[in-house]
Amino acid sequence: MNKILSLCLSFTFCLLLAGAIDARAAETAGCMQGDANNDGSITCSEAKNLASERFTAMDSNNNGRLSMDEMETGMTGIHKAMDSNGDRLVNVQEYVTYWCGAAPKNGKKPGRGNKQPQFSKMDTNRDGTVSTGECVALWTVRFRDADDNRDDKLTAKEYVQSIIIWFADMDPNRDSAVTISEWKSYWIGKCRAEKIKKTRG
Repeated sequence: MNKILSLCLSFTFCLLLAGAIDARAAETAGCMQGDANNDGSITCSEAKNLASERFTAMDSNNNGRLSMDEMETGMTGIHKAMDSNGDRLVNVQEYVTYWCGAAPKNGKKPGRGNKQPQFSKMDTNRDGTVSTGECVALWTVRFRDADDNRDDKLTAKEYVQSIIIWFADMDPNRDSAVTISEWKSYWIGKCRAEKIKKTRG
């Protein structure tokens, strides 16, 4: 527990995307993006709340739909927020720490992602919540997906270009706009019931 608390305190500087894009949507960051109660895991309801806040932050004209331009502006802001050393390049540690509050451990290179909803991809043990380790695993893969030239550095151009693929995945009806329901479907999908942890008494 002390280790988790210590880790949380170490990363209180993390910015939420909402704050990076629009001050009116800013909130206090937890260890992981979306971990509102700082318990070291993200529930499906926390993920839905975060998805709604981010959508609202990017929807600059408040029409309930995201255009490619709005997403590009939002993604550019996120890249800047992830670049903790200000060198205009984001390495995998900066990238994953921004999203998960913890850097990836050294190991084999991650594979490429798939079109399964992001929350479902992260929840690998199917308990209805996402742990820090599960978060790190997914966002390490997302880094590789965006790192087009495989130099282990993500330029703003590479990161913004990755939204073209994401946008197409989020816009299944191909009307060149992403609604809140399409956004949530891409990021969250259908929630599983959260498993209740048994405590010994």
